[in-house]
Amino acid sequence: MQKMKRKIGEGDTPSPKKKKVLLTEGVKENKSETSEKKIKKPKNEEPKKNLKDASKKDFKNSPKKDFKGPKKDFKGPTKDFKGPKKDFKKGKPGDKFNKFGKGKGNFAKGADKKFGKDQNSGEKPKWSEMKKEKKQLRLVRRKAKTSAEVFEVANKAKLLAAQIQRKVVKPDFRLSACKELHTLLKGQYKAIALTHDLSRVIQVLLKHSAEDIRNEITEELLDLMVPMVQSKYGQHAVKRILKYGSDSIRHKVINKFFGHIVSLATHTVSAPVLDYAYGEFATKKEKEHMQQEFYGDIYKNTKDNKVHTLSDTYKDSPEMKTAILQSCQANIQKILNKNLHDGELLHSVLYDYIRECSDEERTELVTTLAPLIVPLSNSLPGANAASICVWQGSNKDKKTILKVVKEHAVALAKHKSGYRLLLAIFDAVDDTVLVRKAIVSALEPHIHELAKDHWGNMTLHWLVKPKDPGAFHPSLIKFLEEGFQSGTSKKDAAIRVAELREAILPALVKDIGSDPEFWVSEKTIMLLAVAVLSIESKEDIVTGLADAICRPDWSVGDGLAIEDAGMHMCLKKLAALDQGKDGGTLGEAVCARLNEDTIKVWLPTNRGCFFLLKLIESNRPEVASKIKKKLKPHVELLKKQKTEGAKLLLQNVQSK
Repeated sequence: MQKMKRKIGEGDTPSPKKKKVLLTEGVKENKSETSEKKIKKPKNEEPKKNLKDASKKDFKNSPKKDFKGPKKDFKGPTKDFKGPKKDFKKGKPGDKFNKFGKGKGNFAKGADKKFGKDQNSGEKPKWSEMKKEKKQLRLVRRKAKTSAEVFEVANKAKLLAAQIQRKVVKPDFRLSACKELHTLLKGQYKAIALTHDLSRVIQVLLKHSAEDIRNEITEELLDLMVPMVQSKYGQHAVKRILKYGSDSIRHKVINKFFGHIVSLATHTVSAPVLDYAYGEFATKKEKEHMQQEFYGDIYKNTKDNKVHTLSDTYKDSPEMKTAILQSCQANIQKILNKNLHDGELLHSVLYDYIRECSDEERTELVTTLAPLIVPLSNSLPGANAASICVWQGSNKDKKTILKVVKEHAVALAKHKSGYRLLLAIFDAVDDTVLVRKAIVSALEPHIHELAKDHWGNMTLHWLVKPKDPGAFHPSLIKFLEEGFQSGTSKKDAAIRVAELREAILPALVKDIGSDPEFWVSEKTIMLLAVAVLSIESKEDIVTGLADAICRPDWSVGDGLAIEDAGMHMCLKKLAALDQGKDGGTLGEAVCARLNEDTIKVWLPTNRGCFFLLKLIESNRPEVASKIKKKLKPHVELLKKQKTEGAKLLLQNVQSK
């Protein structure tokens, strides 16, 4: 510091570093003139002696080459600071401020109270006041756009709607508020139906108001139904009308859609609402009328009650077939181009078209639909169309389908229509190695989950015992047989079934042996166990099932399992498997575990007697005699029963 004093005193030219220090104190330097004589001092500049008095530490820490002027965050000389400087020097609130900067939060207790009230320079804005100001500005702008009367009505309507939606509101108050709100908006619904704020008020009324108010609102909005369903905000009101309205109102809304079905189905906003109306509320006749608009413009304004499917349109005029098919294909392609392939309406039209189009068009369509096979299976007609894709597709298409299905195998198996796609794959794809890797291996870890589910159970049942008339409806079996015959599969059906069964059967047998209680807990689960045992039966598995069956407290739901109709059918089928066996039968296992308590539970029931009778009839004479021997001490109990099963069992026990 002394060297600095001496250099400046001797009149040497100041270095650039010193010029920059002078700039921090307010000295202005002209860049075009580098001479020391042209450096001017402002009037308020402090003498250089003040710089010399500065602390050596601060001076050394100041930037030398990169410093180009005062920092942006600097807001003026320290004399403008209104805070308590003395506290900073003493280290009381200053220390707290430093701690707060490190994240310790002590500033809020001390320094915040002192600085928050004293500083009014805007360094710490009050957000609550700013929000209020913004809200007031918003209201002013809205008032400027609309008249004062309209603004007040809209504001009051929103306040009423907010009160109506509260869960703690009493029903009487809600109904009265709905009436007041309806009176306020009556005649203005068309004007507000497409707005983002007041359209929500309409939704509130449609949900909470009485039926007569709902009907009045809907009648006023019927002419605006098509623009509403295409509106980002109005579509929700249409959904509320369909959900909470009466049947007559719903059909009026659906009738307003006629003439615009194709345009609504290709619109990203209206397509889900249209499909909701089609799938949930439309009658069979209305569904057919909706589908007709896809067949051509001739059905846009007029509907034909004789046309039920696509083939009916050209039944009397074969020359129209090509034009109608081209029109239908163009409409389908419009929807597929918009990625709106989840709708049941599209699936119905697609199923009609894929059955009637030419082989070339079908091949092209199958290639297009192969990557979309999973969303296509969300509905029954869509699953049927997906099955046709499996039957008619090339080997490349089938590989694409399996690749897509692999990630959704469990979800499809548990879906009410998706499982049909898996059955079609099991029944028609020749590459069983790929099917086992893609689907069967994905199902194997979820055996319990699938067995509990109705549709998952049917998927496993088809792998074990396909086309079982005891588990599958004849119409489903017929549908799959016809599709297989029309398909491109060349492999022998028996070989395909055996190869797929080998993939799932060991896992099922192991699970039944390890957890027999689960497999006799429900009738559908037990039916699958019977199917497995009809293919492969082991003594340890039969023994485990007998232990579960012979428990006196064996029950299903709220009643005895032995008396349940579904369980009784499964027990009779299980007992019938004993016929022709030399050992390891269910009859032997049940006879060994049939105790006094179980007999007293079974004999008073009609179905319990029939089950014992079936075991006697299905087993070898020595096993049958053992069962009779256990029942003879209870002949008096059988004589007291008046059921048909008890009478037949008594005759069999008393006979030699």
